Amino acid sequence: MASGVKASTVIAATAGGLGFLAAPFAVTLIIGVILVVGGLAVLLFPIVLIFMFFHGLSFSGLGSLGDPYTGLTDAEELCERLESVSLQENPDAASNRASAIITGDGRGKLELSPPDSTGGGGNVPCTVPTDLYSAIQDAGGICDAIGPVVIAAQIEYESGFDSRFVGPNGAQGISQVPREVFTRFAGEEADPFEAKKSIDVQAKYLCELSAQMQDSLDRQEVTGNVLDLTLTAYDVGVDAVRAAGGVPATDDSQAYIVGVRTWFASMEGVGPVPRKLSDIPALHDDNGERADAGPATP
Repeated sequence: MASGVKASTVIAATAGGLGFLAAPFAVTLIIGVILVVGGLAVLLFPIVLIFMFFHGLSFSGLGSLGDPYTGLTDAEELCERLESVSLQENPDAASNRASAIITGDGRGKLELSPPDSTGGGGNVPCTVPTDLYSAIQDAGGICDAIGPVVIAAQIEYESGFDSRFVGPNGAQGISQVPREVFTRFAGEEADPFEAKKSIDVQAKYLCELSAQMQDSLDRQEVTGNVLDLTLTAYDVGVDAVRAAGGVPATDDSQAYIVGVRTWFASMEGVGPVPRKLSDIPALHDDNGERADAGPATP
């Protein structure tokens, strides 16, 4: 995801927390920047969305976001309605929680629905597909460094949970694992379009990369946050991170971190349901396409 302006501007804003969004003048400032510096619109769009959510602004004009409950499952709608009540009661607390989640380690819990008025319907995933929840939970428990929120947020950013997705670099499947890496972990006969297998390999690869990045930090070969380094290594490779001494100072590498972290809060249930935003290119990695052959596999 390219931009004519350094993504480090947004990284700095994110790293400093999103508490500034509580200030009413912030939206005017953001919109002004977007109008003046069009190239930055893609990177600031997630922050604008978060501001709109925390201040009860209308999503009309953003297509399917006009009615926040259209197209949601019963569990998702229940989660969103309860969240709306909590937001109205204490918007500052919600903003602070989102800030902490987005800048955190991604090892929180994916949102599950509470019981409905009849006492049923609880523990249904609100932010990830129900059929993939267990796979994501299992993947997030493979190593201590990577939690289910990281797994889910990266999938959302990489493919929008499209198991037939083919990226512009040729990576296949829901998690966009590089083909040679997928084969190394899963074997020659494994199908990268099998969502649960792709998620399993994604987690194993992230854990491997995290160990390598921690080792590089210990050796003082790189500087930075181990999760950010790990995500970047997933995107551009370990060698590129080590050669740069940390996250490369490129728009794409820094935007990748912002892009994945933007989804952390939604996955934990702070902000719009992720799939309500799935058609907005600014919230995903480079454009790709669905594979033509065969249906998506579980």
